[in-house]
Amino acid sequence: MKKVNIIRFIFVLAVFSAVTMIFTASAAAQTVYKWRLVSVWPAYTAFAQVEKRLIKNIFELSGGRLQITGHAAGELVPTMAVFDTVSKGAAEMGIDYPGYWQGKNSVFDLLGTVPMAFSQYDVINWYIHGGGRELFNEMYGKYNLIYYMHSVASVGSGIRSIKPIRTLADLKGLKIRVSGRAAGYVMVKAGATPVMTDPAQIAQALAQGQIDAASFNAPKVDLSLGLGEVTKYNIGPGWNIPSGVGGLMINKDAWDTLPPDLKKIIEVATMDSITFFSSLSEWDTIDALNEFQEKGTVVTKFSDKELAQIEAWVWEFIEAEAKKNPDFEKVATSIFQYMKNYSIARKYQEPYSHGRNPAKYPKLPKLK
Repeated sequence: MKKVNIIRFIFVLAVFSAVTMIFTASAAAQTVYKWRLVSVWPAYTAFAQVEKRLIKNIFELSGGRLQITGHAAGELVPTMAVFDTVSKGAAEMGIDYPGYWQGKNSVFDLLGTVPMAFSQYDVINWYIHGGGRELFNEMYGKYNLIYYMHSVASVGSGIRSIKPIRTLADLKGLKIRVSGRAAGYVMVKAGATPVMTDPAQIAQALAQGQIDAASFNAPKVDLSLGLGEVTKYNIGPGWNIPSGVGGLMINKDAWDTLPPDLKKIIEVATMDSITFFSSLSEWDTIDALNEFQEKGTVVTKFSDKELAQIEAWVWEFIEAEAKKNPDFEKVATSIFQYMKNYSIARKYQEPYSHGRNPAKYPKLPKLK
């Protein structure tokens, strides 16, 4: 009799546990999460449409269970406060450019861009297949953050200025807005003064003579900041920003409250965003360059000799920083190991890897 009662008790307990699990799962599926997202970018920049797309996709894929309210830079917090706001949980999500957090750890400089190195699709390859995603989360994880890359901008514009800059020597004595320690190191080596200016203030700083020149991002993004109105000269190529990472930071404590399906939806939505923005960044460059040309922008380029000198300075900085910061050394090694490993494929694919300009085009009646 006692044995029968024990069996009955176990059976009832099992049924109760199963029912509890069903109701718990059902409750989780019904829960609506209302989160806030703060961004480092002003609302009028080209980046804003990517944020809106990401928020919309997450809402639709979740059936409205994850509702995110986006706030551009300055609405809730200024650009440079976004990291701490999300890390401490005052907002659940944040859109960032990793290089802005170099003051916390120099490794973030590398995670934002690698001067003279990582192209747009190098970054994507490394992030998805080369261990980059894990390294992003290892480094951001030190600050109570989960990280998903959501965009990779194409090659930056180089340096835009009010007065002509035609050679490396012309940088001497100028105050130049740049982002990143490696780029700043190069500026100092060239005799310029690197200045960090909030994106929303760059055009004004140029117009008021607070800075002489600025480097920000790809041509379309530069246009959205108003740089076409305040600069006339542009020297490239964008050695300092061969690509630029944008990402989604999520507070770890908030992340842990989400059920698995919503976490998966965020992953899927950010992968869609990488595809969308990376292609958009390239596509928008066509119209942006035409618009700069219409505004009378004069474009020049550093010589191969000057670029070789810049590269030597960048490597000098990376080697020195790697000796000081184990995090920096770990990520730098991973990045350049990818580049060495991929070099055989890059060489094999020349000159067709990532496109080429034909010497002449076929004669088609409607080709403009």
